[in-house]
Amino acid sequence: MKKVVDKFGKLVVASFIVMGVGLVTFMSTPIWWFRFGVDTDIPGFCILLAGVAICIVGLARRKKLSGVKLVALVVLASVLSIPMLFLIADLIYYLITGEELGW
Repeated sequence: MKKVVDKFGKLVVASFIVMGVGLVTFMSTPIWWFRFGVDTDIPGFCILLAGVAICIVGLARRKKLSGVKLVALVVLASVLSIPMLFLIADLIYYLITGEELGW
């Protein structure tokens, strides 16, 4: 594992782990739905997008970009992080009221 971290960097390796968790969560939706009645496709997709955003940040830091390329990667990472805001808002609303927000 140390060789992989040295080769790709901590953020990129962490992003692949997060993307793996998101992909497993997204793909296991039928199991969770039929067994427990829990829909996990939206949280899984949001976790996957968060992993992609972390990977983009890790690549930008590792390559030491500047100028237009850096701004483009920051904007892309920001846009990919937007679905996480909806997930957090839904969780806060659920914890306060006990009901789903129902987008």
